Amino acid sequence: MSAPQLDVAVAAPVLAPALGAIAVLAVDVVAPRRRLPAPLLAALALLLSLASAIWLRVRASGGGEISTLCLPGDPALAVTAPPGMVASEGLLRVSQSGALLQALAAAAGLVVLVLLARERGVPSQDDDRTHRPDPGVEVALLLATVTGASAVAVAHDFGTWLVGLELATLPIVALAVLRGGRDSGAMQLVTTSVVSFAVAVLGCGLWVTATGSLRLGGVASWAAGQDDGSRAILTLGVVMLLAAVGFKLSLVPFHAWAPATYPRAGLEVTMLLAGVSTVAAAAALVAVADGAASVRDAAIPAFGVLAVVSMIGGAVLALGAQDPLRLIAWSGVTQGGWVLAPLVAGDTAAAVGYLAVYVVAVVAALAVVAALSTDGARRLEDDRGLLRRRPVHAAVLTLALLTLAGLPPGVAGLLAKVLALRPLAEGGLWWVALPAVVAAVIGLAVYLRWVALILLPPEVATPPERTERAASALAVVTGLVLLAATVFPVMLLGTGTP
Repeated sequence: MSAPQLDVAVAAPVLAPALGAIAVLAVDVVAPRRRLPAPLLAALALLLSLASAIWLRVRASGGGEISTLCLPGDPALAVTAPPGMVASEGLLRVSQSGALLQALAAAAGLVVLVLLARERGVPSQDDDRTHRPDPGVEVALLLATVTGASAVAVAHDFGTWLVGLELATLPIVALAVLRGGRDSGAMQLVTTSVVSFAVAVLGCGLWVTATGSLRLGGVASWAAGQDDGSRAILTLGVVMLLAAVGFKLSLVPFHAWAPATYPRAGLEVTMLLAGVSTVAAAAALVAVADGAASVRDAAIPAFGVLAVVSMIGGAVLALGAQDPLRLIAWSGVTQGGWVLAPLVAGDTAAAVGYLAVYVVAVVAALAVVAALSTDGARRLEDDRGLLRRRPVHAAVLTLALLTLAGLPPGVAGLLAKVLALRPLAEGGLWWVALPAVVAAVIGLAVYLRWVALILLPPEVATPPERTERAASALAVVTGLVLLAATVFPVMLLGTGTP
């Protein structure tokens, strides 16, 4: 076996935040608790990660394989490839979808960074007073999360996949404790992480037993799919991996932690969970779906049932939510089902496109909530008459909600739902497609209830809310990105846009 071959330019979306985290911690040792160096270094690292991911997406659109960290001749990665195909030797393999996921992780990380950099106190662990956490530690945790999400988006082996997935989760637990104190929902996150890791390791073990390789992908699983005994073990492994990722993506019945954590962990942690962590979970899910190609017929029931109950269950339970963060948590459950739905038919591009639209829309909505929450937690009723008091915030929030609902002018959301339903209809998977339509109708009631409050006149004349400047700027920027995606949906949905 020869030495690993590393192309720094291809690995840049992963290396930039990883090296940034190391640099931030080093600077924090030299100049502890200084507020300016850590955010500046982190912003530079995340911008480099974002720019390199966009460049890789453009490069991948030209065809051909883009891979790095190659280990030629490694017996742990040896597979029997299908006739006429050659297995890639790279541990990181970049596709258009993978590069888009990396760009989403870096962009969502930048948004969270701005929120973390605000000079606001957080609850103390020991009393009712507030304190300012160490910015170096917080920023390093954020960069570690982005590193994990970027790695799992292009992982081509189970070692990278598993480490990246956990790296995108565990730092959030520490950040939740730093930001939210005792009542941060960190215990739910820890429990979820431990259980999902155990299930994922079991699934990986079954995969390796069936394929004899750590390689992840359809090529790796081809030989196992030709033998009845190995096929059964591989199918069970894929189902276990789906369950493990289901915890991360808060799919039903693995969703209980999300509505309990979102309202309690603080807006920065909620943004990180809804943005970067969701990207990592969806990337892991896409990798599992690609790997299940040789046993797709056997795995379809598990994928389909999970998608249907998540879409319907999340939408129904969101109807009763009375505060924005809990509604967004339940919305994440149903939107996770929508991401999974096209994977039932094997369409990864539609799943990634839907995820991209969802992440931009939910980050925009959370930015507005953060901007308006200067006086504490809000309820949906607090947004009654928001259009008259804060028209810019109301416009961004309305566009985000209509995008999630799939209604004009949120055209990107409508097209994303069409793309998600198209492979199901073409494959005759009506038992998944029809419940998805029902979930979309229920979703209209969920999101339009909030929109109606924004547009209705207030019952009593109230002065405009105080707003937070940095979060307001984020809301405007993400709103503009969402508007651009509505005009040019190809930027998020790819060339498959109808």
